[in-house]
Amino acid sequence: MAVLLAPELPDRQHGARLGGAAPAVIEHHPLLLTHRYVLTLPADVAPWTGGSEVSVFLRDGFDIGDEDLEYPNMAMRALVHEPSPRGAHTQLGWPGLRSAALAPLAGGSAPGLVRISDEPALIQGDPSYADAVLADGHQFLFQIDEEGWPGDGPLEDVVDEYLWGYGSVYFYGTPDPSAGIVRQIVAGFIDF
Repeated sequence: MAVLLAPELPDRQHGARLGGAAPAVIEHHPLLLTHRYVLTLPADVAPWTGGSEVSVFLRDGFDIGDEDLEYPNMAMRALVHEPSPRGAHTQLGWPGLRSAALAPLAGGSAPGLVRISDEPALIQGDPSYADAVLADGHQFLFQIDEEGWPGDGPLEDVVDEYLWGYGSVYFYGTPDPSAGIVRQIVAGFIDF
């Protein structure tokens, strides 16, 4: 069964969150020299996290017309790290992305911004987009689907412009055979 997360107010310092400052524990990671923070998945969201959080980043200055849209050279990155509150450096966040919490959706027909599941929900229905990432032994973990941006209400301005052409980015990893925990996550493809 899929877990869906959507932006919610009030913002929070711990757990699932969107925009704003990156988690304090990774503020000095070299990835933040070239990428900007987008969101964090909480430590307990799936068995494969093993008590770790997962933060997602997008290459600074990224545009949907850029070249780095295919695995293994995607503009999107993910880091697995120990649970950590937000840091103090808001300039490390993606410009134009408002800070908010990410909360589980309870039923209904509203799409989630983040979908954690065993199988991806493809926009175009073409599974061949994942051929390269699957060939390297990775399995699907989660996706960020821009259909899940709020269209109205207090969070209608949560993002200035769509990050992936109103599409979805799919993330994969290889669980450790003994514990089922993922230590490295890769972006597989964009579908829009």
